[in-house]
Amino acid sequence: MNRMRKGLLKLSTALLAAVLLAGTAATPPTASAASVWNVYNEAMRLDAQGKYAQAIAKYEQAGRTMAASADYGNAGRMYRKAGEAYVKLNQYDKAVSSWDLESAYYAKVRLTQDSIAVKRKADALRSTVELYYETGLSAAALGNRSRDLAPLEPANGILLGAYAEQDAKVHQGAGGKFYTDEYPKMTGRKHAGYLIYFTYGMKLSAVQSHIDKAKANGTALELGVQPLRGMSEVQDNAYLHQLAKDAAASGVPIFLRFANEMNGNWTPWKSTPQTYIEKFRLVANVFHKEAPDNVAMVWAPGAEPIDNIQDYYPGDKYVDWVGASLYSIYNPSADPLKQGMDRSSHIAKLDTIYDLYADRKPIMIAEGAVSYMYPEKMRDVTDWSVYQTQVLYATLPMKYPKVKAIFWFDVDAQGTTDRVKYYGLSNNAKMLAAYQKAILNPYYLTDVGSGTSLSYAPIAGSVPARKLKVSGYVKTWSPTLGKVVYRIGGKAVATATTAPWSAQIDFAPYKGRTIAIEVSAYDRQGKPVTTQTVKVKVQ
Repeated sequence: MNRMRKGLLKLSTALLAAVLLAGTAATPPTASAASVWNVYNEAMRLDAQGKYAQAIAKYEQAGRTMAASADYGNAGRMYRKAGEAYVKLNQYDKAVSSWDLESAYYAKVRLTQDSIAVKRKADALRSTVELYYETGLSAAALGNRSRDLAPLEPANGILLGAYAEQDAKVHQGAGGKFYTDEYPKMTGRKHAGYLIYFTYGMKLSAVQSHIDKAKANGTALELGVQPLRGMSEVQDNAYLHQLAKDAAASGVPIFLRFANEMNGNWTPWKSTPQTYIEKFRLVANVFHKEAPDNVAMVWAPGAEPIDNIQDYYPGDKYVDWVGASLYSIYNPSADPLKQGMDRSSHIAKLDTIYDLYADRKPIMIAEGAVSYMYPEKMRDVTDWSVYQTQVLYATLPMKYPKVKAIFWFDVDAQGTTDRVKYYGLSNNAKMLAAYQKAILNPYYLTDVGSGTSLSYAPIAGSVPARKLKVSGYVKTWSPTLGKVVYRIGGKAVATATTAPWSAQIDFAPYKGRTIAIEVSAYDRQGKPVTTQTVKVKVQ
């Protein structure tokens, strides 16, 4: 993956229009250049007349010609117009393909932010189906890893965690309710760890009550260490070494997340990548020396912005786990169909970090949640948030098997931009019920040091000729889905109504044959959304 850069000057609307009319070449237009703009003008005329299919053909012709002459900026704009015309024809898959080309061409001329924005728009309408079946991992398979396990990493499975200290239903402190006791009662399962925040400069004894409860309940702590006075206070000194020694002596597993979300501009510890890397390495060296047995160093950028994440990576030697902050707040303003819906995928926000680092480090969703309110309008969007939460916990074990921990951020809190963020499970019965059901999957682990043999194999190329429990990651332009139907040879063989769309399918009758599994998705009103085909050989 090529490194993407921030700070490129965005063209204004007026400048874009001027560039579009004049072309990007520095030399005067040639006869060929004049010809391609005639094609573009004809496309615009057809578009205005509602002759969208004919307009698309002209936009694409102009785009191909411009790309062939390395006029990538204008080529991208031609495919933007083609995509918009496809939308008018309700041909969303073709619109996505056009916008993918637009994004790629913008990247060629270093219009990085424009490329990212267009890719996000395409992803909102993209239809994807990936199928998996449940299997088990033998002891040999569990031991056959491409790398050694990191500190506190399970061989297989996801450590279940949460931030619950601010939920008054489960935590009162000062001798009252304590979240480590009450959160499992509310959610129905013990959690392997809890996030707490810690200001750099304090003694570890400041959170002694949390340490004592973690020890008593057999849970880990994700210690969110925050240098609120800036990076200059982080020094290789007696304080830091004593902090590490105290952590080692605490008797609990600690995921030490130092100065998270450093790639954003909203934290008090924001700094240059060089300064951040220097300070992270300093802290990592001290903790690796003083607390090698029970402390794991977690490097945790925000999932967004995506274009500067790699700039802040301290290096494999210093990072034990890679984390991410993963949040979604309903935002219909970016709807490519302009129908006032949020069509984004919460779980897909993890893709950049996962693709960059999962092959070498365990991945952790260090904090994250889906808001059940659209704060700008104070509109309840619980159905949307329930769906996104179901998809998150159902999909991680299948599609993202190298995610090894997840911490739900259970808070209804005022945001830094005066937006109240509604993530608290205890204040929304539907969200709590969805969470309770989602975490019943035994793939989610309740103790550091535990594991599971449950696994999911992708259905790609071939499947065994027997009855299988099939599940799927199904992403479409519809914000929510109500039903998925599996068909083989035109005949419906199974139907599922909840993510991950699990169903028993018997492949034995197809042994020795190559078959096409049709996966048809329907919205909650029963209207068809997309049909995708997965071809496999049954062996």
